[in-house]
Amino acid sequence: MRYLQQKRVETKISLDLKNKKILSMLAENSRLPASYISRKVGLSRDAVSYRIRVLSEKGVIQGYKSVIDVGKFGYDAYHVFIQLREPSPEVETKIISKLKELFFIRAILKFSGKYDLELAIIARGLKEFEKHLGIVLSECSEHLNDYEIAAITKSYVQRTLPRSFLEEKEEKIPKPGSDEMPKLDEKDKKIIRIVSNNANLPLYSIAEKTGLSADAVNYRLKKLVQSGVITRFIIALNYAALSYDVYMILLSMPSISEENEPKLRQILKTDKNILWAVKTVGRYNLILYVCANDSDRLHETLTTLRVNFASEIKNYETLLAYEEHKYTYFAENMPL
Repeated sequence: MRYLQQKRVETKISLDLKNKKILSMLAENSRLPASYISRKVGLSRDAVSYRIRVLSEKGVIQGYKSVIDVGKFGYDAYHVFIQLREPSPEVETKIISKLKELFFIRAILKFSGKYDLELAIIARGLKEFEKHLGIVLSECSEHLNDYEIAAITKSYVQRTLPRSFLEEKEEKIPKPGSDEMPKLDEKDKKIIRIVSNNANLPLYSIAEKTGLSADAVNYRLKKLVQSGVITRFIIALNYAALSYDVYMILLSMPSISEENEPKLRQILKTDKNILWAVKTVGRYNLILYVCANDSDRLHETLTTLRVNFASEIKNYETLLAYEEHKYTYFAENMPL
């Protein structure tokens, strides 16, 4: 999948083991200091910084993002799949340019398959979602053929890179914990807005933008992480530059039981190719992103699911993610 928000890259990038380890660590926590990474990969701090800079210049690393749990602010997550009647480049460009400006749309992905576009929408309850959906359908109405809605109810897997990217066993980087929602003041909210799409900003830069000291910013960031408001700091990747394709699998599994769900969760978590997996309410009640560098890996994931849940899977669709036009976990103009 080509990442279009910043630098467009057509050439494939070959990575050595050191670069793979660096990317894997940044995918887990993009705010890790170069000094920490250098000790883990056996390079000097300057060498690590240089490699990260080159990966950014070549368009492999396309940005740094903070994963925000918008549920803490009362938002629910929905995905809408759009099938256009005339999916010409001109029509798609016109529709996407309008949808990108809407704060409640966090992601816009273009697909090859039954559906042309996927929209990730946030809303505070069904009434607000209905309003947002009406705006979307109005923007697409002239060219809309069909659409499908899925409301996310549970998350099973969230990764930036598939487990197959680095096969060797690694030391696990500690992940943020979670706790009760803290009381956030305007300074906290400003920090969230600043780091949402600039997760690698140094503390002194955030301090300058907020009027706080670097120590105060560091303390507030730690509290936001500990409380689960910020769940992760990640890198945005150009998967096509790494010779990976990203597929979406939409599964209809209406009869999945509470007894079978732990088995499903375990299979999804241990699969080497899955990036993201969620349970939803809708015609399709399981959505997967599969990241694979050959079609055999996609087939491997599909076969595992179909063998283990032969009676539960009633239908499925496979889509190839082609372009990513928008992806943010927290829009800067999102009401809090």
